[in-house]
Amino acid sequence: MLEESGVAQPILQRTKGRPRNPQPGNRLHILLPDSLLKRLEDIQAATHAASLTEVVKNALILYAAAIEEHRAGGHLYLKRPGDAADRQLALFI
Repeated sequence: MLEESGVAQPILQRTKGRPRNPQPGNRLHILLPDSLLKRLEDIQAATHAASLTEVVKNALILYAAAIEEHRAGGHLYLKRPGDAADRQLALFI
């Protein structure tokens, strides 16, 4: 394609599908039952996450931290306001 200046400009090819992500990474495709998808959407709304991907990434970060603590001999506990006792979080590993 020639511009008015007479200099040839490259023709940009259109690609199919989504534009490439500028950050390197891997893509994971998972099939979820409707009930689990609903739970993820509820978490997304409650946490104001930008996407379901963000919800899943944050969940993996939390799970990795729990596993690391478990490997180090620690335990995770949950405590609600007004409850007298803590509840230990069970990790199935």
